Amino acid sequence: MTVTRSCLVVFTKPARPGFVKTRLVGELTAERAAQLQGAFLEDLLVRMEGASFQTRLAWAVDSDEPLPRSRMEAFRQEGRDLGERLYSGLSRTLAEFDSVAAIGSDHPDLPETVVVEAFEKLGAGKDVVLGPASDGGYYLIGVTRDSLQRELFSDVEWSTDRVLEQTLERCRSLGARVETLGSLDDVDTPDDLRRLAGRLALGSGPSSPNTKSLLSEWGMIPVQGRT
Repeated sequence: MTVTRSCLVVFTKPARPGFVKTRLVGELTAERAAQLQGAFLEDLLVRMEGASFQTRLAWAVDSDEPLPRSRMEAFRQEGRDLGERLYSGLSRTLAEFDSVAAIGSDHPDLPETVVVEAFEKLGAGKDVVLGPASDGGYYLIGVTRDSLQRELFSDVEWSTDRVLEQTLERCRSLGARVETLGSLDDVDTPDDLRRLAGRLALGSGPSSPNTKSLLSEWGMIPVQGRT
């Protein structure tokens, strides 16, 4: 199957203490939560390098703040809420590409094959592809140049367990041909982090060396050879 010219956009934040992964603070210090954010992003970007699609970064920074340095093309997120930021970033990217998918940086072990599958489904005629997250949201949304509509992101109760349900309702009301991928976990809470540590300890899923190194250093993953 031919994959159209596609781009993955990773929506993320600079790894600053107190600004990122705040729901992990308590389990971790704010400084360690920021370190983890940086490790998540680096593991994700390394895995996507050399893929059949391009990857760009969408940074959540103030209008007068310079973009963080990156080896990938990047732009500033624009909009008052997540829905506006998603629509703006996807619309901007679709000026250059046939299809685009958006993810956050909360998935250090997201396989490249899942993103490829999303683009294949879009190339086969689907209008919208969604990756359900176990918390009721979605970890990925993919659209084509012809299928992107602002209504997909309007009046959605962001950061609740109704995000996926409401987005699917929007798809039905718009007559969009939608397909879902397999469900995956976000890593937002201490329980999410412990589950991630368990997966990395078992070696299940893609390699995430930066994340695994930090969690091993902090005692969340047993160091091989020690009891």
